[in-house]
Amino acid sequence: MKRLYYWYDINFHQNVTIAISKKDVRTKLLLEGQVAIKIRPGNLITSQSYKLSELLIITKQLATMLKAGLSIVDSLQLLIDEQPKAQWQYLLTDISLQIIKGESLSIALKKHRLVFSALYCEIIAIGELTGRLEQSFEQLTCHLEKSLSIQGQIKKALRYPLFLLFVSVIVIIVMIFIVLPKFSDIYQSFDAELPYFTQLVIDIAYSAKQEGLFILLAITLCYLFFHYVVKVRYQLIIDKHKLKLPLIGQVIQSQCLMHIFHTLAITQQAGIPLLTGLAASTKAISNYYYRDIIKQIMMGIKQGNSFSQMLASYSTLPKLCVQLVHAGEESGSLDIMLNNITLYYQQQHQTLTDNLVKAFEPSLMLILAAIIGSLIISMYLPIFQMADVIS
Repeated sequence: MKRLYYWYDINFHQNVTIAISKKDVRTKLLLEGQVAIKIRPGNLITSQSYKLSELLIITKQLATMLKAGLSIVDSLQLLIDEQPKAQWQYLLTDISLQIIKGESLSIALKKHRLVFSALYCEIIAIGELTGRLEQSFEQLTCHLEKSLSIQGQIKKALRYPLFLLFVSVIVIIVMIFIVLPKFSDIYQSFDAELPYFTQLVIDIAYSAKQEGLFILLAITLCYLFFHYVVKVRYQLIIDKHKLKLPLIGQVIQSQCLMHIFHTLAITQQAGIPLLTGLAASTKAISNYYYRDIIKQIMMGIKQGNSFSQMLASYSTLPKLCVQLVHAGEESGSLDIMLNNITLYYQQQHQTLTDNLVKAFEPSLMLILAAIIGSLIISMYLPIFQMADVIS
């Protein structure tokens, strides 16, 4: 796994690079004719090192600077000078050096697939071909803003239920492993038996504590078996049946359709061919059933069928999509119609997510109330019988 490395040259200036090990850093520096006085390891580089919100800011800044007439190299250099995060400094510096050496921006971006998606690179490539790179960055800014907005809505909807679950788990752990054992010690000191229900709860907690490692191991093995065996072999069937789940299936469908048509809308506006846009949309969704549908649609289009005809051949795709796409094809305004479909499913996804959370909250509260209520009863039973025990 790669990580950040800070190295100091003979003038004791700090520099940043990304490598697998210190040895790899020294090798890279020797090839570049550099000498490192000291090398210090930094943070590991993962997909979480480059946040979508940070990419949005950089994309927006590049769009503004290119629109003002600056070259891409000058724009990148300004961003490097102002960038506070080392991983972004290194990445932008590497892209800038690649361009100076003669590489195109899109090719330089493709070397950093961890950060820049295939769609991002495709739109930049179109901007380079048409000579309208600033417009490509503006389109990507809108795309990233919508993606962040959707993520924010989902996080906002789940915030309260997750907080409630977290607090409840803490309360349950404290009551089971701290409060109830105290009553057990008190009753043992009087050589008396705890109430049956209280003793049952303590026995269950004790068993869970004793067998905790075994239970955790069993859960881990089941998860690994499902993830690497069952899921790999039957992912298409699993994803198809997910769509039949009450409420959850509708949320998954609206999310998939929103991502598919949003990707198609932005690629059409950028002048990217429909087949390329469809290929990019398969990477924008995680549902294998919809990925398979898109691949079948692509094959149908290659055989001479229209996009709307292929959409109509799948009963799982709503009629609204077929009608609007057909209207866009007939009028020559497919990008506008695709954008309208995106907005429709974005609103529908938000409504369905809110409804799902509203339906989930009472169920969660009922389950937690039953668990905590049982623990409170098991805690108060010994208190009520304490007088009899003491006497």
